[in-house]
Amino acid sequence: MPSLALITPQNVQVRTPNEPLRVVGIDLGTTNSAIAEIVIHPGDTNLPEVRCLEVEQHTRQGEYIHTLVPSVVAFADGPYGQLLVGEGAKMLRARLSEYGLEQNRNIFWDCKNDIGVRRTYHKAKDGFQSAKAIGGHVLRFLMDAALTDDPTPVTNTVVTTPASFQAAQRQDTVEAAALGGIDLVEGGLLDEPIAAFLDFQIAQGKQVFAEVSAPQRLVVFDFGGGTCDVALFQLLPPKAGQPVGIAPLTVSRYHRLGGSDIDRAIVVEVLLPQLMEQNRPNFRDLDYGEKSQFVIPALLGVAESLKIGLCQEIARLKKFDRYGDEERAALVKRNPGVYPCLLSDGTEFRLQSPTLSACQFDAVLKPFLDRDLLYAREADYHETCSVFAPLQDALDRAGLDRKDVDLCLAVGGSSLIPQIADAVAGFFSEARFLRFDNPERTQTAIAQGAAWQALSLAVYGRGIVQPVTSDGISIQTSDGPVRLVESGAKLPYPTDEGWVENNSLKVPRSGLTDDVELRVELRDSRGNDVMRTLWTIQPIVSRGDPLRLLCRMDSNQVLHLRLGLAHQPDREEFQAEVENPLTNVLNPNAKRNEILELEERMRTEHMSTTDQRATVKKIAELEADLGRREKALHLLSALNRPHPNAEILNRMGIICGEMADFARQEKLYREVARVSPHWKGPLFNLALSQMRQGKLEEAILTIDEALAVESDPPTLVLKATLAEKLERHEKQRDSLLDQAFAEFRPLKNLSDWELVWYLKGANLAGNSNLSRKVEDERQRREKSREGTTGVLPERRNEIERRGQ
Repeated sequence: MPSLALITPQNVQVRTPNEPLRVVGIDLGTTNSAIAEIVIHPGDTNLPEVRCLEVEQHTRQGEYIHTLVPSVVAFADGPYGQLLVGEGAKMLRARLSEYGLEQNRNIFWDCKNDIGVRRTYHKAKDGFQSAKAIGGHVLRFLMDAALTDDPTPVTNTVVTTPASFQAAQRQDTVEAAALGGIDLVEGGLLDEPIAAFLDFQIAQGKQVFAEVSAPQRLVVFDFGGGTCDVALFQLLPPKAGQPVGIAPLTVSRYHRLGGSDIDRAIVVEVLLPQLMEQNRPNFRDLDYGEKSQFVIPALLGVAESLKIGLCQEIARLKKFDRYGDEERAALVKRNPGVYPCLLSDGTEFRLQSPTLSACQFDAVLKPFLDRDLLYAREADYHETCSVFAPLQDALDRAGLDRKDVDLCLAVGGSSLIPQIADAVAGFFSEARFLRFDNPERTQTAIAQGAAWQALSLAVYGRGIVQPVTSDGISIQTSDGPVRLVESGAKLPYPTDEGWVENNSLKVPRSGLTDDVELRVELRDSRGNDVMRTLWTIQPIVSRGDPLRLLCRMDSNQVLHLRLGLAHQPDREEFQAEVENPLTNVLNPNAKRNEILELEERMRTEHMSTTDQRATVKKIAELEADLGRREKALHLLSALNRPHPNAEILNRMGIICGEMADFARQEKLYREVARVSPHWKGPLFNLALSQMRQGKLEEAILTIDEALAVESDPPTLVLKATLAEKLERHEKQRDSLLDQAFAEFRPLKNLSDWELVWYLKGANLAGNSNLSRKVEDERQRREKSREGTTGVLPERRNEIERRGQ
């Protein structure tokens, strides 16, 4: 049997507790959560077993027992009824209307995506109004289940978080644990990819950590129900008396990319057409809200069940090498029975015996496995994004090729999809592709890795692996970089959690009466920016005044910086915090988060009617940018009541054009022209749309209408473009361009939009000199936007430092 030495830090004697010791690890997941325990007895030097607990979950149909607990919380009988956590709450998503449920009022799911975000669930009752509160209920439910299974007290608990979590998200997780009755000690948070790797290595029964004699690059591909996390690590050989170091290189986290997104795609692309076919014609009359709030949630469980069943059959056929084109074409998964979709008004639609074929599933997965289009593509009811987006992003940010990866570990329930696993293994063709030997371990590895970490903390006072910095950090001066944190530094740095003092900097220029704009730039060893900002030093400051810099980096990889005048400690100093300075974290959901922030402001702040309208308009713009155009139109349409707004109608016309709804677009543009007869903008936009559709004769008539309202250079350039396409007389085109060039204001006075049309006109005229001048102005503006002001500090020489 493996020895306890397997998890014992290097050069530390194996020891056991003086009394029975019980520790637990918890994976607080977006879609599912799990809890694992380890019990060790005095004198037992054998490696104890880790056990993922089977948790009893109450449902309306009876008790359900499983190691996975859906991270869903609900009140079964209304806002003050019976509290359900887990499978019972999840099952109610399909019956929202029947039980009077509404997301984020009395049923909650996917709340982990809101951890650390300034968002409240304002419709919910006290104790359920934030993501950390919901997380607290899930954590309490798991811990209560553990104590029900065995009343032995828990000595230590470790809860996992995504490696990309920032300080606010980690703090919210700590507070969620406290709400759940769990007191986390130092080291009580563990990054999920590290937890998964720990469990995998220990499950192999080999002292792999001791075999790390040279740096190795490890990718952990964690594809779960709600997120796709890719973490790239450097495994470092152990130093004397220290465990193996794990230095994070990059983290790329895509939330809204997980198994639930595949489920939604199955609903929208496969099940909704079946529902529509079976319920004609009434289903076509449903609006955006009815589909998104009632129909789609009701079918998510059906989609998940079809997906899992189909994947299990594909995996079985692949195991026996019997999954060829013929088997794929014939394979269909069917769920017998009737699945109702109940609307708020009592209308019911029924889906009978839904099916999902292997060919349909491959079509659904196609955008999730695209190697070329590495960006999120949103539609009104679902979003798709390739799993290779976070993989390639992590590699690019580390400056590595996929062939530079030595190990790839796949974890998370969605990594069990055969097509996903095959594609990722093929992507890392030069690496060892690591997988657990059974599906349940793949889904519970993170909880079990957290339990191993909890055991090491309880027995040895430190974790199995040591977090270290992956690179050095320097502050830039006019004389070159000054190193602040060394590569491979053990975290926290310094180890006593104090401060490292640096006295090698000075003020670069005199400022007896003027402010000094000091540019504070931190970079890694490759010259990549870690932080760039300005510190305004108020007068009076003298040239050469020494600066005192303090820095430290905590165990959560937050770099703390303080900079002040050494001889004037009472003066206000510069302070900054940089989260994960050496870890590239990508959040492709910035616009989603901005929408949440704006919605939160509308709920919690007293806004004037004008501010409310401006905020709704901004939300609609962000929704349209995300591809949710029907929702954007729904929001903008409400702003036109009771009086029409020409600008909003015009924006609605643009969105309709993006949806290729050209008839509706023209109706809207014509309405704008009626409401605002002195604005030529909608007619210009209509002519441009008609030109793009190839309706050139209609476009020339429309642009003449616009010119009758207002003649301006861009409109003249557009008419000249139409004349060129219609092969009108060359003199007409040239005359229009000459008139436009004569009316354009000086380049520096033009708006960016006017500059675009100036460039189009110059290119149409074949005037390369003019095109170059316009392009130079565009580049000048771009550089101006990116420009950095201020001056760098200087470095003090040895004589100055000795004379201090």
